[in-house]
Amino acid sequence: MPLMDFNACGQELARYNSWQNRVLFDLCDQIGDDARRQDRGMFFGSIHATLNHILYIDQRILTLLKGGNPGAFTPTITIADDFAELRRLRVETDATLQTLTSSGNTAWQDNIRTLADVTGKVRDVPLQVLFLQIFNHQTHHRSQITSELHKMGIDYGITDIPLTPNMPF
Repeated sequence: MPLMDFNACGQELARYNSWQNRVLFDLCDQIGDDARRQDRGMFFGSIHATLNHILYIDQRILTLLKGGNPGAFTPTITIADDFAELRRLRVETDATLQTLTSSGNTAWQDNIRTLADVTGKVRDVPLQVLFLQIFNHQTHHRSQITSELHKMGIDYGITDIPLTPNMPF
């Protein structure tokens, strides 16, 4: 495999991300709704709320990548109260992430968005950095969920990027 450009790297990150989300949602499905909704003292309280938060941030960043305005920041919003709907939206969003770097259109990658952070500081952020932030943010919060699963005696399994199924190497 030749060295990767941003699109190829983005495709592999999106593929990895989708795999990890499938594993996570499969395990969260197995523990049932009561365990998913139990307040565990996590930053967002429950596993279900944390899954919603991850999806919410993904949708916000995708809106920014597409040139839109995501509106007011509401980090505790519930995107989907029903787990099956949350899972469906997760799969749909993961597919969007994979499509974003698989298209021949790379023009979006050269753009910059002027954004205010949570402290109000304004900065010019390259869209490539925002794209990468999706994966960083998901990894951060997935680790919180996998920590809770570990406390329940559930082994989350492999998380190594080179071991992602269907990698081209």
